[in-house]
Amino acid sequence: MVLKFISSPSPRPVKKIIRHGAVRRLAVATPLISGLLLTPPCGANSPVPANVRSAIARGLHWLARRQMPNGGFPCQAHDRPAVTSLAVLAFLARGYTPVHGPHHRLIDRAIDWVLTQQRPDGYFAGPGGTMYDQGISTVMLSEVYGMLGRVRRQRVGHALAKAVQLILAAQKETQGIFAGGWRYQPWSTDADISCSGWQLMALRGAADCGADVPLPAIKDGIAFLLRVACPNGGFAYQPGGPPGRARTGTGITTLELMGKRNLPQAINGGDYLMAHPLQRNEIFYYTAVYYCSQAANQLGGKYWRQIYPPIRRQLVRLQHGRGYWQPHDAIEMQGGRVYATSMALLALCVPFHYLPLYQR
Repeated sequence: MVLKFISSPSPRPVKKIIRHGAVRRLAVATPLISGLLLTPPCGANSPVPANVRSAIARGLHWLARRQMPNGGFPCQAHDRPAVTSLAVLAFLARGYTPVHGPHHRLIDRAIDWVLTQQRPDGYFAGPGGTMYDQGISTVMLSEVYGMLGRVRRQRVGHALAKAVQLILAAQKETQGIFAGGWRYQPWSTDADISCSGWQLMALRGAADCGADVPLPAIKDGIAFLLRVACPNGGFAYQPGGPPGRARTGTGITTLELMGKRNLPQAINGGDYLMAHPLQRNEIFYYTAVYYCSQAANQLGGKYWRQIYPPIRRQLVRLQHGRGYWQPHDAIEMQGGRVYATSMALLALCVPFHYLPLYQR
C-alpha cells in the first residue's frame, strides 16, 4: 500500500470522507496570528483561571530549560522519542508553533531530533524503545506537519508515511481477543488499550494530514477498544480485566477521536470516571490526568464539569515551586520529570483547544 500526503499550509481537523476503503480528511485553514493557533472554542470552553495560566507558564519555562544540545529532552533511562514528542506537544497545546513565537527554535530542534530517531523501517525506537515511542512521535509529527514550510513538511510527511506503514504492519490480525490492537513491540502477539490508543490516534492524525489509512484497520482497532470495555462501566487494560481510570480515559478519548461519538461504552466510561475520582497517589497518575482531561472534554456537559476541575486543582497543588511535576510510581519515573510535566501541561491546556487532533 502506498501512502500519499496532500500539501496544505496548516493543520486540518474536521470533515471526513471515505474513498476506496480509506479514511481521508479535508483541509480546513487555521489562522496563525502572533505565533498562536487561533481555533474556535468547542467542548471545554470554560475560561482558564489566572493561577492555572501561571502554572502553565512556569511549567513551560522549566521544560524549555531541560532541552539538551542535540534537541531532545531527557528521561530517566534512555533519551526516548516519546518524551521529547510529549514536550513538543505541551508547547503546541499552549499555542506555540515551530515557525512563530519565543519557543519556535526549541520546537524545531526537538522535531529534528525525533526525526533522527526513526529507523529505516519507520520505527521510532532507540535503545529500550517501544510502540509508545512510535505512536506518540507519530501523533506529534502529524500535529506539526501543516505548520511547517514546504521543504520541512515534505521531510515530516516522508517520516509519517513510513511510521504509518509500520503501525499498520504491527496491528494484530489474529481472530482472537487481541485482534485489531497493538502491544509494546511490532512483533508482540497480544495487545493492550494503552499502546492501542496511541496507535489509533497516530493513524487519525496521519489521516488528518492526508494519509490514506485503510478503513478496515480503523474498524479493527475500534473493535478492540470495544472488546476491552467493561460491562459495568470503564475500560480494562486487556480484555477481561478490571477497569481503571487511566485506561478508561484512554478508551473514551480514542473512541471519540475515531468518530464514534457518545457510544454506550464511552458514556458508561464517563459515568465510571465521575464515580471514581482520580487519586493523586495512584499508579499511572500522569497518564490518567492527560487522558481523563481529554475524555471529559470530548464528552462535554456534566462530564466536563465534574471530572476536569478536580484534576486541574490537583495539578496546580502538585506543581513544584520550580515549575515541574514529579512522577511517583516506578513506571512513570522512567519518563522522569519531563514526561510528568508534559502530561500535566497537556491536561491543563485542554481548554485552549490549540491541538487540532483533539478538537471535537
